[in-house]
Amino acid sequence: MSAIGLYTGEMLGGAVVTLELAIGGSVVSLIVGAIAAIGRIYGPKPLRTFIYGYVELIRGLPAILQLFILYFGLTQFGLNIPAYWAAFLWMCLYGIGYAIEIYRAGLQSVHAGQHEATAALGMTRADAMRKVIIPQAWVAMLPTLTSFVVLEFKNTTLVYFIGVEDIMFHARLGVSNSGQPLAIYGIAALMYVVINGAVSRIGALLERRAALAS
Repeated sequence: MSAIGLYTGEMLGGAVVTLELAIGGSVVSLIVGAIAAIGRIYGPKPLRTFIYGYVELIRGLPAILQLFILYFGLTQFGLNIPAYWAAFLWMCLYGIGYAIEIYRAGLQSVHAGQHEATAALGMTRADAMRKVIIPQAWVAMLPTLTSFVVLEFKNTTLVYFIGVEDIMFHARLGVSNSGQPLAIYGIAALMYVVINGAVSRIGALLERRAALAS
């Protein structure tokens, strides 16, 4: 088997790890981010302040530095997190910070008159959110949420720095051993294009369905 064929197989194996990290990180981020966004808007002031500080911290630190602090820095306190789980935890923590802001912007984009109308109808805040506010905000948020999931896939390219055997890990190894960077990086690029293209198509489908339902 040629070196390119060998490392293509290895990169396909790494693609499974990439999918696990990106999909798992996205799911956790979107669920926790939704809850935190509601707290960011409607919670008591201490909670709003904490969530605001968390978002600013995540947005203010370079992604690779966050990953290194989590994986290397915590060893100083005796916390030795396996590379895969450190990567997964970072994907979640990083993603939550951005998901909060996507949800916050989406919820606050709903016209204030909608809130007033639900209050005039005697709806509780929970009912108003579930039946009126969230359905309208969902349509506006979907394109940004799709971009967020694509970003999560792209962020997985950083985890090879701590030894996680994703697509990039095997691509780098293949280039070092074969001396054919254009071919191997080209195949890795194609894998990311296919994966992110599929995510974009799913997002576009959800957007059309949400628009028809609204």
